[in-house]
Amino acid sequence: MVATPGRETVFGGARRRLGLVVPAVALLVSGVVLPGSASASVPDRGAAYAYAADAVLRPAVPALPDYERLALDTLDEVLSDDFAAVSARFDEELREQASPEFLATSWEDYQQAFGAYRSHGEPEQVRTGAQTVVTVPLRMARQPGEFRVAFNGDGQITGLYFLRPGVPVAVAVA
Repeated sequence: MVATPGRETVFGGARRRLGLVVPAVALLVSGVVLPGSASASVPDRGAAYAYAADAVLRPAVPALPDYERLALDTLDEVLSDDFAAVSARFDEELREQASPEFLATSWEDYQQAFGAYRSHGEPEQVRTGAQTVVTVPLRMARQPGEFRVAFNGDGQITGLYFLRPGVPVAVAVA
């Protein structure tokens, strides 16, 4: 339902207004009417509904971090041996527990056990309580592995794990 200034919003009236919004949305999608441009095929009232439809299509919700992208960026930093950049992403508690040197040693130990990094698969994201956990399958020289990162709501890393495949999220994050 679209509310317009100066009109009472009711279900019965919404059907009528929706009839005007849908063609305006279709025109926006097809590229015929762009915000700020004039078009002879859409009257001024239609343009107003187009802007209202545009606002309805993009609700004002705060943007959440793209956790999968953050996990892949963190993996890239690990692969580049930029452990200072990785630890800069940590929350305060983890930063106190894991230095860049500790991360470097952990990654070296992991590669000794699993073999050198070859490539990785698509990340998978799961929400566990207040954290978002992203697991990235790793193709290592000797055997497969997993890179797992836990994030808080601000996108800071609360846990980073080099794992064998199949470790349940609850076990790794706990």
